[in-house]
This record gives sequence, structure tokens and C-alpha cells, in this order.
Amino acid sequence: MSATTTVGVIGLGSMGRPMARNLANAGHRVRGFDISERAMASAVADGVSAVPDAASLAAQCELVITMVWDDDALREVLFGATGVTASAPLPQCVVDLSTTSVSVAREAGRLLAERGVAFLDGAIIGGGAPAAKAGTSPIVMAGERATFDRYLSVLARLGTCDYVGAQGLAKVVKIINNLLVGVVTAANAEALSLGVAMGLELRELVELMGQSCGSSRVLQSYMGRFVEEGRYGDGLIGHRLMAKDLRLAADLAEEVDCPATLPRFAEHMYVAFGRALGAERPFPSAYEYFRQVNGGSTDGSRGAIAPESCKHEEARQ
Repeated sequence: MSATTTVGVIGLGSMGRPMARNLANAGHRVRGFDISERAMASAVADGVSAVPDAASLAAQCELVITMVWDDDALREVLFGATGVTASAPLPQCVVDLSTTSVSVAREAGRLLAERGVAFLDGAIIGGGAPAAKAGTSPIVMAGERATFDRYLSVLARLGTCDYVGAQGLAKVVKIINNLLVGVVTAANAEALSLGVAMGLELRELVELMGQSCGSSRVLQSYMGRFVEEGRYGDGLIGHRLMAKDLRLAADLAEEVDCPATLPRFAEHMYVAFGRALGAERPFPSAYEYFRQVNGGSTDGSRGAIAPESCKHEEARQ
């Protein structure tokens, strides 16, 4: 493989756009596609060449990277009427970094292999949008080891890449990661709300818990930032997508006869958070849900919810 590769990025949101920009800055020829015209325009400003659909993108690229919402979106961009497999010629490799089910990752790998296209299922397991912008995302990938080795020099521009084995295992790692993040975030939200309801200040409580055995990266990164800046972080998924990710965890557990108690319960919790606060509100805003239930404000004081304390970033592109 040459030092310069033509790479396509499908999905130019808060994670996909900085990935495309980093690849372009590294000297690769980058093509981009997104269903959002606004996202496409932003990517063009970053040096990415916009194309009208996934098929047109794939026809121009050796390597295609996808970052889309869910199983249905992945099937559409890969196998739909204007999807990757409708292109001529076909790309040599597809790498999917979306949060999807294990079954759809294996399905995609099998169907692409029938067409002579290599496939790696992958996942970004930390750092969020800031790490994506810095090119330091922790990434896991699964599939044929030879394919991983072949494209590692390109993919390393996105972050630290680790190979985890057979097709589907990267999605397993991602699902387990999001199970932990979702459950711990909900637990933090309820616990902090209890402390505030009992008369403690939120800032003080977050600081104290940060020094305790109950501390976590979730607590420090999301609630710490909320305390300091009045927002939870950049590019965070909303309650709807977190509920979807927890559903993936519960379904996966049930497939192998493992307990699914926490993921299934947490899934229903995030559905409730979304109904109360808005499905696209960043998932750590679960704290606001519990403060509403307790009749308090989200800024750590008693009384009605303070509208100004519920500010969050509207744009995640």
C-alpha cells in the first residue's frame, strides 16, 4: 500500500468529521458523505472532497470508513441502492466504527467477503470528540489480522489501534464499554442528586467523591465538567442512543444465557430520561432527571429547575 491512500468517510458528525480531517491533514486523499448537507459543507472546509452518495464515494476509494447511527443505517450505507456495494469498482476494504450489534458486524463481514471486499469491525472506546479531534482515540478492531496490519498505518492517524481478534469482537468490546458507562452514569446521577437533596453542594460533592473509592472517570469527566462549565462535554450521544446501546448489551447477554438485569433496567431508565428531558439531550443529563424528581435545581440548590443551568451544546457536528 502506498504512503498516500484514497479514503472515504461515511458519517461526518462529531466523530467522523475530525477523523476525516486528520486523514486529510496526514496527506491522504479523503472523500466524504453524510446525509446532512451541513455536515458535508463543514467537512469540505476541512479539506474533504464531498460526494453525493456512498456508492460514488466507494468507487473512488481503496479504504472506506463508516461511522453511522445503528444497524439499519449501516446496512443502508453498505448494501442499499446507493450503498458501498453498488459502486464500480468496489473498495478493497471497509472499516466500520459505528456502535452496532455483533450480528450485523458479522453479517456485513460475510456479505462483503462474498464480493471480495475485506471488512474490519471496529469501535472507539473512549475520549469522545476531543480525542477524535486530537487523533488520540483508543480504537479496537476485529477481523482478519492481515487486513488490520495492511491498513494500520492509515488507521493509526485516528488514534491508538488494538487488534482484538475474530470478526465481531470489537463490537463486543464497545457494547461492554457502553454498558459500564451507561450504568455508572445513571448511578452517579442518582447518587449526586441524593447528596444535593440532603443539603450538600454539587461542586463540593463531586470534589469529595473524586477522592473516594466511588470515584470514576465518568464522574470526573462528565459531572466535573458540568460543575465547571455548565455542560457535560463535546459530542456526547443522547438518551435515545444510550438506550439503544444498552439494548444491544442486554440482547447480547441473552444470546449467551448471561444475566441481562442491569443493561435491561438501564435501557428503560434512559428511555425515561429521554422522555422527560429530550431524546437527544446528552446522556449525563440523567442528573437533571433525578433533580427534577427530587424537586430541586440542577445547579445544586433547592427549588425549581433553573432554565439557565440546563444549557448544553446544540450542535454536535
